Amino acid sequence: MRARIEGLSLWRALLMLAGIALHATMGREDYPPFAAINIASAAFRMGTFFTISGLLTGFALLRRSDSRPWLRTRLVRLGVPLIVGLGLIFPAMALVTGAGLGRLWTCNPHHLWFLIALILYTLAGHALWRSKRVSRLFDRIERHVAGGGHLQARLVLLAGLLSFLLIMLVMPIRMRVPPEWQPLARSLPLVAGYAPLFLLGLAMARAPVLRRALVGDRRLPVAILLGGAAITMAWHWGLWPAMSDTRLFWWGGLIELACAAWCPPAATALILRSALAIRRVPPLLAQLGEASFTMYLLHYPIILAVKTVAHPWHIGPWIEFDLALIVGGGLSYLVHRLGVERSATLAWLLNGRGMPTRPAAGPAVMAKPV
Repeated sequence: MRARIEGLSLWRALLMLAGIALHATMGREDYPPFAAINIASAAFRMGTFFTISGLLTGFALLRRSDSRPWLRTRLVRLGVPLIVGLGLIFPAMALVTGAGLGRLWTCNPHHLWFLIALILYTLAGHALWRSKRVSRLFDRIERHVAGGGHLQARLVLLAGLLSFLLIMLVMPIRMRVPPEWQPLARSLPLVAGYAPLFLLGLAMARAPVLRRALVGDRRLPVAILLGGAAITMAWHWGLWPAMSDTRLFWWGGLIELACAAWCPPAATALILRSALAIRRVPPLLAQLGEASFTMYLLHYPIILAVKTVAHPWHIGPWIEFDLALIVGGGLSYLVHRLGVERSATLAWLLNGRGMPTRPAAGPAVMAKPV
C-alpha cells in the first residue's frame, strides 16, 4: 500500500464539511429527515474524521527524522485557529442571540471542541510515536501479526471496545460537573472515546500490515454499518416494540454510544478503500478541501444568524435548511477565497499557517544573459 494515499485529505475535508449540513438542521432536529442526519453524524462522522486524522498524522511523522519541529508547527496550526475561533464565536453569538457575553463563556465551545481533541491527541500520539517501547511493539506487530487470521475483525472490535469503555467511564465524571458548566463538559466523553480511534489511525500509518488488514474485506464493515443503522432506526422510530417502553429509555443512549464506538472503524475501512481508488481530485473538490478548515471554523455563527432571522417567518424546514447551508457555507467559503488565500495575516489567524518572512535585503546582482 502506498505510503501516501491520495484522497484521504479529501475525505477528511468532506467529513468536516458535512458538519455544516449537520448544523444547518439546528432547531429542527425533530424533523425526521434532519433527525436522520443527526443520527448518522453521531454514529460515525467525527469518529471517522479522527481516525483519518490519526492516519494522516502518522504519514506526516514518517516523513520526518526529527518530529519536534513538526509538533510545534502542528500545535500552532491547531491552537491559533482555536483561540481566534473562540474569540469570534462568542461575541458573534452574543450579538445574534442578545445573550450576555459572560453567560456565553460558560457554554461549550460548540463545534470547536474537535480542535481541543486534536491538540490532546497530537500530544499523546507524538509521545507514543517517539517511545522506544511502542516502536518495539510495532516491530513485533509487523513480524507476528502479518499471518494472523481475522485481523480486520479484531482491529474493528478492539478499537470500538476501547472507545466504548472510555465513553462509559467518562460519562459519570461529566454528570458530576456543576450544572452551569455542563455545556462545557458535554464533549468530554467524546474527546475520551475518540482517542483510541485517532491512535488506530496512527498505528495504521506505523504498521502497514494493519492498514492492509482493515481494508482487506468490505463485508464486515458493511455489516456493522447496516446493523447499526437498523438498530438505531428501530429505536428512534418505534419499530422495536420493547424499545417504546419508557422504562427502557436508557437503552437508546447505549445504542447511540455503541454506534459512535464501532461504526467509525467500519466506516474508515470503506473510506480507505475508496481513497485508494482516487488518483485525481476534481478541481472544485480540491478547492473545497482547501477551504474546509476555514469554512468549518466560521460557519456556526452565520448559520445561527440565519436561523434567528428565518425562524419567525415559518418558512418551512427545508427552505430554512437550504438558506442556512447556502449562506453559512457560501460566506465562509468566500472568506477563505478572498481573505485567507490573499492575506498572510488571515491565513495565520484562521488556518495557523506561518506568516511569510521577507528575504533579507542584499546587494543587487545583475542577471547574466543566457
